[in-house]
Amino acid sequence: MVFIAGFHDVSNAIATAVRTHALTPSIAVVVAAVFNAFGAAAGAALGSTVADWLTLPAGAAGLSVLLSGALTACCWGLLTYWWSLPSSTTHALVSGLVGASAAALLLGREAPLDGVNGQFWITVAIPLLLAPVAAFLLSWVAVAVLGYLDRNEEVRFLSTRNRAALAVGAAVVGLGHGMQTGLRAITVMTAALITAGTVQPGSNSLVGVVAAVALLGAAGSLIGGWRITHTLGYRLARLDPLRAMVTQWVSALLMFGGTAVLDVPVSSSQTVAAGLFGAAANHRSVAINRPLAARIVGVWILTVPACLLLGAVLCLAIDPLVSLAG
Repeated sequence: MVFIAGFHDVSNAIATAVRTHALTPSIAVVVAAVFNAFGAAAGAALGSTVADWLTLPAGAAGLSVLLSGALTACCWGLLTYWWSLPSSTTHALVSGLVGASAAALLLGREAPLDGVNGQFWITVAIPLLLAPVAAFLLSWVAVAVLGYLDRNEEVRFLSTRNRAALAVGAAVVGLGHGMQTGLRAITVMTAALITAGTVQPGSNSLVGVVAAVALLGAAGSLIGGWRITHTLGYRLARLDPLRAMVTQWVSALLMFGGTAVLDVPVSSSQTVAAGLFGAAANHRSVAINRPLAARIVGVWILTVPACLLLGAVLCLAIDPLVSLAG
């Protein structure tokens, strides 16, 4: 799952930097990969809201739920990558886990949905829904404010400053993405090992999980995710360095705020795309590819019901196999 998330979501860090020539493509993916790995390691120390709201059944049933949720995120990530559309790995994972939990309940397992209560809505669902709205509004306002403050500056100075900020921003977004996605992957892998009885909570063996997630995420990032990078950087809107820089730093702010301050999940894919919408919508001369934007939003809307269903179907198929193997 984390490997697929790496190449699916690396475009969030590199698309605008590559598009505006702040970084070359090869340097951009290396920077994003390295900081993605650092982010996963740093995020491991911050805990996870997933473990707080999802009550897993014991033994084989719990493994079935976790495996189904992870496979759902993988399948949805591969499908949307093939479509060249940015989508939320976190939305897919959470929806897959909830769908798989419902299927486990139908199979007569321990009630795994007990934890999907008010805390789920406050710490998971609402932040994931509000983050794109916040990214759109903050980007729109930031472009307006910076455009006013920079109105008397030389174009060459502004271009150099904004490209430098974009180069740094690629690293910062990569770090934030690693913290968000790595945190979720570490939580799922750790829960699977503990549920299977392979390791005990607090075991030193869990350090290996963190290392594996960091390395797999970095390896996935090195592939580059060029299909979605092309969508965000070249097809969605005509971007100048100012709007590209604003998009990147607004996304980074939301990801770091979600992880380190509020301890809530934030989708890097949705914040970057929504930030691009907001930055481009600020000026009439910056055209947005509206049919493409509609397709992206449509995929966001489709993610939850599709992954709920896929998670349930996978759990119904996997549970007998896991029980037999156990």
